[in-house]
Amino acid sequence: MFKTSQDKTENESLAFHKIVSVNAYQNIYYQFQNNALQKSEKLQYDKRNFVVSTLDSKDFISSIVEISVNIPPEDLQDAIELKAYDDLGLDQAVEYIIRYIEIPGRKTDKIRSFHVFVAEPEVIHEVFDPIRQEIKYIDYIYPKPYLIQNIYDKEILEAYGVHGYLYFQKEDAFLALFKDGEYIYSKSLKYSLENIYERFCELYGERVDETAFYDMVQNEGLKTSNFDYQDHLMKLFSEIFLYVNDILIYAKRAFEIEKIDMFYTGSETGPILGLNEYAHTYLGIEANDFDFDYEIEKGDWYVDQFHFLSVFEAIKNIEGEESPNFTIFFRPPPFVARRSGQFIITTAATIVLALSLPVYNYTYDTYVKITNDRLKKEEKELNKLSTSIKNEIASLQRQKNDILAKIKNESDLFETKKKILSAIYDKKVNYPMKAKTIVGLGNNMTKFGVRVVKITDEDNLFTLTLYSRSEKRITQFIKFLTDTYENKIHTDIEKIYKDEDTGIYHGDLKVTVL
Repeated sequence: MFKTSQDKTENESLAFHKIVSVNAYQNIYYQFQNNALQKSEKLQYDKRNFVVSTLDSKDFISSIVEISVNIPPEDLQDAIELKAYDDLGLDQAVEYIIRYIEIPGRKTDKIRSFHVFVAEPEVIHEVFDPIRQEIKYIDYIYPKPYLIQNIYDKEILEAYGVHGYLYFQKEDAFLALFKDGEYIYSKSLKYSLENIYERFCELYGERVDETAFYDMVQNEGLKTSNFDYQDHLMKLFSEIFLYVNDILIYAKRAFEIEKIDMFYTGSETGPILGLNEYAHTYLGIEANDFDFDYEIEKGDWYVDQFHFLSVFEAIKNIEGEESPNFTIFFRPPPFVARRSGQFIITTAATIVLALSLPVYNYTYDTYVKITNDRLKKEEKELNKLSTSIKNEIASLQRQKNDILAKIKNESDLFETKKKILSAIYDKKVNYPMKAKTIVGLGNNMTKFGVRVVKITDEDNLFTLTLYSRSEKRITQFIKFLTDTYENKIHTDIEKIYKDEDTGIYHGDLKVTVL
């Protein structure tokens, strides 16, 4: 049994006997009770349930804003919201839902830093209105990647170093980074499971059965027995991890991260076989499955990790801790705090007073009218002042936009000229030699039935990642290069190894142009 002090009066308390975790995108629901997480086929309204859900990364913006330490507590929320509108270029006409948490480790004598999460009300309504109609309220809606911190709070992982998380969902995917157990960065990725399926069909050249594709990925992973599929899966996930690597390069530079110590991959349907090997190959980071033992009983062989993490976060909220919360579907307040309750109580009191003290009733009515007239007058003045301020802000914003546009035009012109000069230099100095070398080597590989997966070069040192169905062909190709380009190039290959699953031979050939 869980209890919360939130929205309580001295005479009323609310007890929860179940935590309900809702995946509003897939209409999947779990109930947590007595340390067991059981799937529920249908939602049912019960005011004793504590209801939580998550918002996918594609439906909110995550950023960091900095404000002065001199901002008083009562003005903190307004200051953060104004800074978020300004820093993120938000539409001034839209009233966004903005939630934030402070980053203690970045506080200085002059500034305080906050993680800010921003969502549009229309998106919240679109995703969660069907759920609200079933159960009337949702206590918390968490930004999904933020919940990973519970893995460290529960000491499932040691809160030391920088850890990366790559998680695939049917309609979304995201990359998140945590440093010493604290959230620092997350980004929605374009490669959801649906997009992966569509991209695979493009590469394959025809549409395959969608359900069969998902079953194949879930059961066989990236090492399917279908060799026609295997080549296209290799190409597709090479593309995905090159994309992920670009994002990691940006994040490491932006957050001054020297290295990522560990990487975890997973999906809402379970671990994907072979995903960790791709992460290790393309990212150069040791990788494991994003699938942990939370010491909670479960009815299914696999449960989406974020149902467990939502339960842990809900328990903290019930015990009084706060979290970034996108909900706009709050549970009704206690009777005495509702307008209807206040109206009924006031009416009953008025009747009693009217029967016993008619003079008081007349006096009170006069007081209310005077107060109402005064408040209307103040409201009119405030509306006038508010309109004036808004007009001034809009004027300043237009001036700012004009200046920014001019700066951008000059910057774009500078970058264009810079790129043209770089391109001219590259084509005159670097391109001919590299192009000639690559074309020559490519023609020779074709003769010997050798293919290349990847070519990299650095200071005239080319590294060719080769593969062939015959070790002898790779050896013949290398001997041919040595004999043909004697005194022109130097070749070296450490070893040729065989992939036991596919029967294909691989090797990294290093070619130095003399």
